[in-house]
Amino acid sequence: MKTIKSIIVMAFAISAMMSCEIETSGNGDLDGFWHLVRVDTLSTGGMCDMSGRRVFWSVQVGILNATDYDRYHKGYLFHFDKTDSSLHIFDPYKDNRTEGDIKIEDPSELYHLGINAIDETFIIEQLEGSRMTLVTDVLRLSFRKM
Repeated sequence: MKTIKSIIVMAFAISAMMSCEIETSGNGDLDGFWHLVRVDTLSTGGMCDMSGRRVFWSVQVGILNATDYDRYHKGYLFHFDKTDSSLHIFDPYKDNRTEGDIKIEDPSELYHLGINAIDETFIIEQLEGSRMTLVTDVLRLSFRKM
């Protein structure tokens, strides 16, 4: 009788493990929690040290959440597409779960996050380990992974 119980328990455990799927995003090193530490203005050569500010980009599967915790704690949600050399972010919404997310129409609302357009494509200059650098025609954004 003990053997039959063991076989039933093992069969159940095997079937439970076989029904599990591991979801992967294909984003590689991009997935994670990134701290914006520096913003360079390419046209003027100016540099803004952001390391003391609490601006973070969080990336998981197909959603990017950019938050400036010094200004607004809920952040902004974007869809994105990533290739080996670029990151395209689009369709931004202000995170407001209680009343419904608010579609962003004015890009100036995103400037403090290092984002200058509603639909923006960054060139991935560096993305390895704990460092990421994204570049547009206007800015170079440097991040550290937390």
